[in-house]
Amino acid sequence: MKKTKLPLILAFVMAYLQASPAQAQAQEEKQKNLLPIPDKLVVLTFDDGNVSDLTTTAPILKKHGFGATFYITSGWIGGAGRLTWEQVKELDAQGFEIGSHSASHPNMLHISEEEVREQIVSFDRACEEHGIRKATTFAYPGEHHDRRIVKALATTGYSAARRGVTPEYPLFDRGGPGPAYNPREEDPFLIPGAYVRGNLSPSDREFKEALGKARDGSVCVLIYHGVPDVHPHCSTSIEMFTKDMQYLKDEGCTVIALRDLAKYVDFSKRPKDIYAPLVARFGVTVSALKFDTSGDKPRFSWKIKTTRPQTQSAYQILVASSEEILATDKGDLWDSGKVVSDKSAGIAYAGKPLAAGEKFYWKVRCWNNPDEAEIKRVSYWIAKELLAEMRKTRAGAFSAPASFKL
Repeated sequence: MKKTKLPLILAFVMAYLQASPAQAQAQEEKQKNLLPIPDKLVVLTFDDGNVSDLTTTAPILKKHGFGATFYITSGWIGGAGRLTWEQVKELDAQGFEIGSHSASHPNMLHISEEEVREQIVSFDRACEEHGIRKATTFAYPGEHHDRRIVKALATTGYSAARRGVTPEYPLFDRGGPGPAYNPREEDPFLIPGAYVRGNLSPSDREFKEALGKARDGSVCVLIYHGVPDVHPHCSTSIEMFTKDMQYLKDEGCTVIALRDLAKYVDFSKRPKDIYAPLVARFGVTVSALKFDTSGDKPRFSWKIKTTRPQTQSAYQILVASSEEILATDKGDLWDSGKVVSDKSAGIAYAGKPLAAGEKFYWKVRCWNNPDEAEIKRVSYWIAKELLAEMRKTRAGAFSAPASFKL
């Protein structure tokens, strides 16, 4: 009689059914043990492995009781102005996180999958040889990332990775602002930097605005290089850094290493599409709604907001008789439809007659007009998949509603 595989299949199914509740319970317990994300939660990171990480930065951090991650490029160890392995080991011994910044800091978009993996495991081998614990977080060299690199990290023992401010914000050597990290949306292997700080990005206003994003469950990730750095374009003066850290202390910020986000965030939870949260920010949003009744017809105006160089290509205005109707994205009094125009001021009302003294509600959304010159400028440093998305014209979200009376 021919043997059947049914018993094996049944055994597998039973094992799965028995394991699933246990796995679910473990996941539930993990969620229970997570700390709530406080406002003013800040992650401090330092790139490239400058000798000043140990001689200047670490003592200031210790003074304030701050945690931090030092992202090291293993192939640069021992170079001019760079840390030695003994100094890296000392930072590790002091309790700071030593993260991977690859073996040689290449543009990883332009190397093979095999070479990507070698950049990761070569760093790990070097740390093991020098008695430094296995890195669990990674910082993309030059901010360059794609799905291949994310996959390689996820299969080599890493739990999270920090990118920079791109592609939602412009890529500049001088640094500047970026998005906050929202764990409810972002993939843990694409944690964004909220600000790249340095002598060429000295705006205290922008710095404080970045810190202000650390609220309602979002986290501010700050990116520094050396204090000072081997390279002037990404260097931070001791005076600026000292002032920055005192500000964090005075503001009552909780300042941690990136690995310590695991106390607040379940890194195993990942979105279905890792790039969806980024792409969702590629459009334009609308603010500063105004309504003018001084002329022959009511007129609408607004301003667009965008974090990247682009303009408005079209708009749609909705006017409704109630907030409830407007909330359904319908305008029972006027729906302009998609109007191809870059005009955002003095748009005349063209709907049903409006009764004097009654209250009406309106909102607007706009379509973006991508800046091809800017996209070409950054094309070498951003994944082709994301460049294609940056070239698309897409509708932004409707603005918050506003009301008016005639």
